[in-house]
Amino acid sequence: MKVYKKKNLILFILIFIGCKSTLNHNPSINDSTDSDVEIEEKVPNPKGLRHFMDGQLLMNQGDFAMAIIEFQEALTLDPNVSAIHTAIAESYWNLGKPKLSEKHLLIAIKNDAKDKQALQMISDQYILEKKFTKATTYLQRLNNLYPNESKYIIALAELKKVNQEYKDAMELYLAAYKLESDRNELLETAGRFALQIKDEEKAKSIFKKLSETDIDQPRYLSIYIDLLSRSGLFQEGIEFIESLNKEYGENSERKAQLAILLYRSGEKVKALTILELLVKDFSNNPNYYFSLFDIYMDEKQLDKAAILGDKLIANFPEDWRGYYSRSLVFMNEKDNKGVISLLAPVSSTFEKIFSIQYLLGLSNYQIKEYEEAEKFFVNALKISPESKNVLHSMAILYDEIDQFEKSDSIYLKLITIDSNDAQAFNNYAYSLVERGIELEKALELASKAIEIEPNNASYLDTIGWIYYKKNNFKKAQYYIETSLTLNNDNSVVLEHLGDIMMKINKTSDAMNFYRRALSIDKSNQRLKEKVSPE
Repeated sequence: MKVYKKKNLILFILIFIGCKSTLNHNPSINDSTDSDVEIEEKVPNPKGLRHFMDGQLLMNQGDFAMAIIEFQEALTLDPNVSAIHTAIAESYWNLGKPKLSEKHLLIAIKNDAKDKQALQMISDQYILEKKFTKATTYLQRLNNLYPNESKYIIALAELKKVNQEYKDAMELYLAAYKLESDRNELLETAGRFALQIKDEEKAKSIFKKLSETDIDQPRYLSIYIDLLSRSGLFQEGIEFIESLNKEYGENSERKAQLAILLYRSGEKVKALTILELLVKDFSNNPNYYFSLFDIYMDEKQLDKAAILGDKLIANFPEDWRGYYSRSLVFMNEKDNKGVISLLAPVSSTFEKIFSIQYLLGLSNYQIKEYEEAEKFFVNALKISPESKNVLHSMAILYDEIDQFEKSDSIYLKLITIDSNDAQAFNNYAYSLVERGIELEKALELASKAIEIEPNNASYLDTIGWIYYKKNNFKKAQYYIETSLTLNNDNSVVLEHLGDIMMKINKTSDAMNFYRRALSIDKSNQRLKEKVSPE
């Protein structure tokens, strides 16, 4: 007979806690029970016991229907034995009849409120059926009965996580860690929840302890140092690493973290010296390269960053981060063709790497290779379907190639996903005004962008340009002049102000703004014609 397969749902909870699901466990009268549960001794009916054992044999053979018949016979002779009800419940579960299984588990628990096996089984069943509130009730009962068994605490924590009650989940994992202080993964999980709820003080406390208890795990120290850095507590981090070095001796990982702290605290030369030596002495560890690369980029030492990026690619050709790092140098040098020549040959190798596909999309867009850009943006979106960066880039691309149905659709998606996405509101408004359509809608969108970011020069220009198109030159002038006070070297905004000046018959002022715009965008043919109309 085919065994009914359990649904693949939250069983990871039980796998994680190292507890075998009782739904897969064949119960027997001789099953051991915990010493802290008082059990009333009762001599089983011999005939009932025989039926029960026969039922067990049939269940082990997968013949659950016949097993139920034997168990029912046993039940008529020993009606109040919880183990018989749990065995019947397991058989019904395997036959795909969860309601009947639940019924017998509830009877078993009613007969014996401390029936550990029945409590575990019904908790499992409710988890698998996504009845998390009910599962929590019975797991809590198990936790109350067996407060020293961490598996129930962890299962409760995982259910809290499912309900997005991350603070409670964190506290439960901390409670479990108190029972099993040798299981650092429990403390680490609590720390991850602390990070998720942005409780940085709790997270610092947890990852500091992890750094002290597991000195061979560098990620704990890395997280702790990063948390200290966010709070500007660089000296505290330096002193902590020095205390670890004093107790355990120096190692390369702690040196790298020390260098990061020194750099962030302003001791740049010392930090660079340490990292450069680490790269030289431990050339097989890419992490030191990346730390040094980040500092080179931050210090605008692009030549050194480029050399380090080339070494990363040469030494670690299968690590996409080397190609990405070298591409960042090209991007800073505005060398889009350099990015493409580096990444295009490995784009299929790293087809699942978002950053590689996205950079190729951006670089192709910049050199107006729109078909290629679209291809790589689509690839990036397959990897990260909700990426706002990609969606924005694709919307701008479709605007550029006049595929407005596609761009409008993306803008609508963006403002639906995030009602505070000022860039989406602004770009959608600008797209409409450039097409000369739906100016009232464009004004509404632009106003929303300004409401979210009132001091954004680009957004002020957009709303000013909409008023220009609506022939409200006074408001247009106000907004665009305000935009220029925030950013006075944008050729588009200067040209817009020039157009307004022409409309209000200030030709001399208009020509000055056109000339300033042309000095910034020297190849703009439209500006050339405005400066020299004849």
